Formats: sequence, structure tokens, C-alpha cells
Amino acid sequence: MIFYAIRGAITVKENTPQHILEGTTTLLETIIEKNEIDYKDIVSIIFTGTKDLDAQYPAVAARKMGMVDIP
Repeated sequence: MIFYAIRGAITVKENTPQHILEGTTTLLETIIEKNEIDYKDIVSIIFTGTKDLDAQYPAVAARKMGMVDIP
């Protein structure tokens, strides 16, 4: 099995759950599309954020996209 590491980053206009979820969803969708990945093949995702963005945890976006079995 081959593994790849892919990194991405976003900015958001405001520290609101809506902006964080929208930005994270766009980032994940873009990474998956551009790299032709089936999210079922993803073995892990690490989310980090700056201290000023605390209104929502980005992993919530991944869960809403159906990525519920990815640690």
C-alpha cells in the first residue's frame, strides 16, 4: 500500500462556526478532488489552528462530509 501526505491551509474572514466549517469543507473538497483521493482511503487527518480561531473545531466539517471513521 502506498501512503501520501498532503498538506493544506485556509484563512477565514471571521471567527465564526459558519466561516470555519465552510473554509474547512472547501479545503477538504479541493484536496480530495485535485489529488483524486477517495476519502475512504484516508487513514488520518490532523487539524491545527491559530489561537484566534476557536469558534468551531475544523474536524466537525470532515464529520459532516461523512468522514466519521477517520482518526
